[in-house]
Amino acid sequence: WKSRIKRYIDTKPNHELIRYCLKNPPHEYTWADKAVPVTEGSSVTTTERYMENYKNVSQDIHDQLNAKAKSVQIILTGIDNDIYSTVDACPNACEMWKAIERLKQ
Repeated sequence: WKSRIKRYIDTKPNHELIRYCLKNPPHEYTWADKAVPVTEGSSVTTTERYMENYKNVSQDIHDQLNAKAKSVQIILTGIDNDIYSTVDACPNACEMWKAIERLKQ
């Protein structure tokens, strides 16, 4: 089952990121700081805190989140029906991969 899924992943354009998602937990949104002008047009800035979300993270993290979704889809379509219900409850691809490894031992 592993080799079949990995071979399929290798056909995807972002296969490195998808494989990364299988072995690593997903990015967790955190609080971040951003410098903003005190007044419009001012060169003096202050720090503003904001919560990361899908729209405001870096392109690298954006790509990783997209690959995470793709890796979950690949796993769910590539596993047998008898273990689908067990891994469908997993929160991310990394946890799914670990659960399948335990079930297939």
